[in-house]
Amino acid sequence: MIFKKTLITLLVAVLSNAAFAESPIVKVGDWYFKQFDYQKAILYYERALQKDAKNVYVLQKLADSYRLINNAEKAEGYYAELASKDNANVINKLYYAESLRANQKYAEAKVYYKQYIDAVPNDASVKARLKGIDQVEELSKDKGFYEVQNMSSINSPYSDFGVSLYKDTGIFFCSNRFPDAYVKRVDNWTHNSFLQIYQAFKDDSTGKISKCDMMRGREPNKKFHEGTSTYNQKMDELYIDRSNYNGKRAFPSADKTVKLKIYRIVYLPDQSRWGDELIEAVPFNDKEYSVGHPSLSKDAKTLYFASDKPGGYGGVDIYYTTREIGGNWSTPVNLGPKINTSGDEMFPHIANDGVLYFASTGHVGLGGLDIYSTSSVKTGNKITTWTDPENLAYPINTNADDFGYVINADNKKGYFCSNRANGQGDDDIYSFVKKGIILNGVVFDAATGLPLPGAKVVMKEEDVEKGKADAGKEGDFTFPATPGRKYKFYATMPGYLPAEVTADVKEKPELVKIPMVAEGGITLEVTVIDRKTKDPLESAKVKVTNLTTKKDEVCTTNKDGKCVFTLEPNTNYGLEGSKETGEPDTKYLTVTATVSTIGKKAPATLYQTLELEKVRKGVAIKIENIYYDLDKWFIRPDAAKELDKLVKIMKDNPTMEIELSSHTDCRATAKYNMQLSSKRAESAVNYIASQGVEGRRMIAAGYGESRLVNKCQCEGTSVVPCTDEQHQENRRTEFKILKF
Repeated sequence: MIFKKTLITLLVAVLSNAAFAESPIVKVGDWYFKQFDYQKAILYYERALQKDAKNVYVLQKLADSYRLINNAEKAEGYYAELASKDNANVINKLYYAESLRANQKYAEAKVYYKQYIDAVPNDASVKARLKGIDQVEELSKDKGFYEVQNMSSINSPYSDFGVSLYKDTGIFFCSNRFPDAYVKRVDNWTHNSFLQIYQAFKDDSTGKISKCDMMRGREPNKKFHEGTSTYNQKMDELYIDRSNYNGKRAFPSADKTVKLKIYRIVYLPDQSRWGDELIEAVPFNDKEYSVGHPSLSKDAKTLYFASDKPGGYGGVDIYYTTREIGGNWSTPVNLGPKINTSGDEMFPHIANDGVLYFASTGHVGLGGLDIYSTSSVKTGNKITTWTDPENLAYPINTNADDFGYVINADNKKGYFCSNRANGQGDDDIYSFVKKGIILNGVVFDAATGLPLPGAKVVMKEEDVEKGKADAGKEGDFTFPATPGRKYKFYATMPGYLPAEVTADVKEKPELVKIPMVAEGGITLEVTVIDRKTKDPLESAKVKVTNLTTKKDEVCTTNKDGKCVFTLEPNTNYGLEGSKETGEPDTKYLTVTATVSTIGKKAPATLYQTLELEKVRKGVAIKIENIYYDLDKWFIRPDAAKELDKLVKIMKDNPTMEIELSSHTDCRATAKYNMQLSSKRAESAVNYIASQGVEGRRMIAAGYGESRLVNKCQCEGTSVVPCTDEQHQENRRTEFKILKF
């Protein structure tokens, strides 16, 4: 149903039969199209197409109509014809790709996504969708994390969605199953009755939801749409999104539609019913855009919602607002580009553990709306950013629309909605049980490898404690965990320094190993960073070699770029840092260093930083501060110190081959400069070879003044005078990697 994707709009214009007799077929189709009655518009456009099969205008209207009623199969055919034209509108290439993806024709979809990106290279959301096609196979696998079941006891042949949790007794949801008995009122967009709010209850004997009824009260469920909701147990009130109307009168926007607003209603426990006052809940409701899909945090101090208000990143974005002193809601804050895309983001649900679930068409997914999870990153009490959204994959997501995920306080059971195949109606409600996994770990002495029974272990996620355990007699411990999440483990033990490790939990998790260093020992903390950006490098490899025993110990850096080692006293060690990029022509250069514990008294911690430089094959790298005497080419002592740095790089990377080049400024003749630069390059290569680097690994090249880096020109018809500093820029020595 299209109102899932554009929030809910309500047609308020009244159709006039007189228009039919006075207008051509296409004009009648256009009239229905403008009234959002796409199903009737299709009837007239298809009749028009029978008379003129090449009419591009009619093809466009038919394609758009089928897209807007969510019929990807039909839309695909019309967009295929539009997208293949020589002068095709680029947006039709995108819509065609989206239709192909929804119909699981992924290879064809990639072709048209690429064509769209060539024309609109800054659309990061579409780039993500293209990239996501390569992940479809993985996302489509049932990894056994969820058990999903259709809620056949409450679903109908119509649209049932928008679940919110109500205490421990049941749920609220909305449905258009209820036809008006007295007046035939339908939503032109869907040709079904308007949405009403229902409540479903658990059966006392089975504990399962098996019965439902329309929400009773004087205010809810009136003339137009009553949609999704969120329950505030603290104040016993319900926040509801509904069409902007009062009694029998609707208040349309400038585009002749009625937008959503968020209202609230309070429960009257003494009368066992909902109150008579349904009032606007937030001050930023607006007639010109929709504010809906509310979700309250556990403490009811933060409200998340979806809106197509101006200033967002796409069609519909997710925002949050906080409750201020006095009860007012603050100015909404957009969740930002990590969450919101050029597509639609909606149906937010903030779980009790602080994880935000939402539906989106703009992130990597299987097609249609997919469900994602993310967590806020805070500085103090202020949200500064969000973690990268994680697709919940199959069986939660399919190539159909999957949305409206909510989860109970125990973080194990919940509901979501989908219009996937083999349901009972348009949108159906599904229940799920989150199976999770058991994470095993061990605490041990870093020096001896012996287990440490009784060690205290705490597991945290995003600085939120998830559990505590005492290590068993084998140093073992277990925690329940959720695949795809990142956890930190903190271990303490009398006589040992506190230890911390991070683990990314996969579908088949690895054993979590926590080495602990005895108090009084010597530890080495190595930090690996990018030489240019100074950012920490995660997943870099650090090797520490005992230069006496030649024994190696290898560690992979955590997200902070750190590795910790236990060292023996009075010993020299060699360090080596490296990192793969996954790209054949790009590499981080390996770096070595030494560290010594000779003369160090325990307890002590030594610190070492390794800076890795990311280089690309064939790209020149300037060697700073290489100077020669005027008209000379011998290596001066100050130049030798700089060339020694290149000697170290060559020794640290023993398979690397380079071209070492020398360049001059434009003063003197070009012939003389070429000869001088060649001699200087040969001198530099000979010096490096004299320091123990094989000559076969280097090529000397003199380029004279042929590769100036600025506009300096000393000869010819277009002389450009330069300062000494500008000439100095051209007098340089460089090396270029030919082979890694």
